[in-house]
Amino acid sequence: MEWMVDTKRGAWIVVAATLLLAAALAPFLEAPSLSDEVFSLEAAAKPWPEMWQFLRQDVHPPLYYLLLKAWLRLAGPGLAALRAFSLLWACVAAALAGLVLRQPAQGSGWASWFFAANGVVLMMAGYGRMYTLLAVWCLLAWIGSARWLRGEGSAWAWVAAASVAAGLCTQHFFWLFLAGLAAWAVFVHRRTAVRLAAPWAAGIMAWALLWGRTAWEQVTNRPNHLAWVPPVDFGSWALICATHVVFVAAALPVALAAMGWVRRRPVSWPSEARAAAVAAFLTLALPGLISIWKPVLNPRFTIIAAPFFAVALAPLGRATAGVLPATALAFAGIWLWWAQAGQKCTSAEAARQLAMRASAQDTVLFCRMTRKPIEYHWPTPQPQRRSFPAEIDAHPGYEGRQPEAELRREARQLAHSLTGRLFVVADSSRLPSRILLTALQEAGWRPRGAILACAVAGKHYFDRLLVFEAPPTRAGSPSAAPPAPGSPPPGPDVRAYAPR
Repeated sequence: MEWMVDTKRGAWIVVAATLLLAAALAPFLEAPSLSDEVFSLEAAAKPWPEMWQFLRQDVHPPLYYLLLKAWLRLAGPGLAALRAFSLLWACVAAALAGLVLRQPAQGSGWASWFFAANGVVLMMAGYGRMYTLLAVWCLLAWIGSARWLRGEGSAWAWVAAASVAAGLCTQHFFWLFLAGLAAWAVFVHRRTAVRLAAPWAAGIMAWALLWGRTAWEQVTNRPNHLAWVPPVDFGSWALICATHVVFVAAALPVALAAMGWVRRRPVSWPSEARAAAVAAFLTLALPGLISIWKPVLNPRFTIIAAPFFAVALAPLGRATAGVLPATALAFAGIWLWWAQAGQKCTSAEAARQLAMRASAQDTVLFCRMTRKPIEYHWPTPQPQRRSFPAEIDAHPGYEGRQPEAELRREARQLAHSLTGRLFVVADSSRLPSRILLTALQEAGWRPRGAILACAVAGKHYFDRLLVFEAPPTRAGSPSAAPPAPGSPPPGPDVRAYAPR
């Protein structure tokens, strides 16, 4: 009887976590757009044959976009529907996290709360990309594999196989999740883990037939696909690791203080949870090691570790009578709202300012990946629009890593080809933007101040919206007359318009 009560209580714990996650993210579904989200919408809007060829040029496999296209036909086009798709999968993943451990006495339901309080999950739950869907396939592959190894029926082998194929067709980092899951299986099931070879091989073969050749080309022959990922260092790796547990760590003092007043139950840390901790750190260590050779470590990709962390921490939920996971999720919600409050540098605000100030005779120059999201909120801009570097327009998710000399040459040519008033959307902390601003100054462009000035560029890729007046003509330049003997060197206006 007590087991039935625990089971019902565990079910309600899982439901509460999914509802709270949805409630925390729902108000942000209409937040200003980001570059990759606009790419998702553009890809899903293409006809099926054209879409397939288009996705072959992307860095990610196609399953997310195919499902998104079907979803948008039901929910309607737009940014809110796109993000609702991600939030829906985040809620599904949170519910699945509570099903990995077998017994409510192990705190199984609290895994859903720890999953929802994961910093990477929170960042991705309202982000219009494939990462929460990836988490769902990770959890389904885990559940199917675990139950197949426990001898609960051949149907779970099919669940494992299908989830492996789906995960590989969603994001390449699923390979690293499989490495972590293999380590978990060996730790928990010892030699029985070899039984996973058959369903996993079936899933891998299905992926290879559908996408294997394209994936190989993406990884080996297209270096620009991951050119935007910075080189790895210990500091960035440690920060990514901390993001997964920061809210749990912040909640520990509250949980310890409350434990003296709450009714605690005996709890064990089962081998499944201990092995999950090992798998979590393995899935974070592997991309760090790979990045020594080829940078691939990006925070959003490491959502594959979130299920392992959630299950590893789940017994602590029962040990603290829910105080630790509840406080962690509360802190996560506070951070989420605080981080969104008062943002000035957004694509929507930049679009509003440009719509008010820019005319058809002006030029808008976008640095980094700022063009697509700003144009999403400014659908019919009249001014001429340019990007720097120009190759960014070839793929919205590609910033490029051109040599500095090439950037300077392109910046000089661009500065001398522009006319009229100039609006520049730039990230003053990045070298390409600084090169461009220097080239404009040397070409005689006169700054007239910043329309937007923010502390950091953040997810919107810019911290300044600047306006420049064109260099004066020879007739209007006070420095255009020939210099008298002993005069100081001519200013930038004269240098810009001197005979060449």
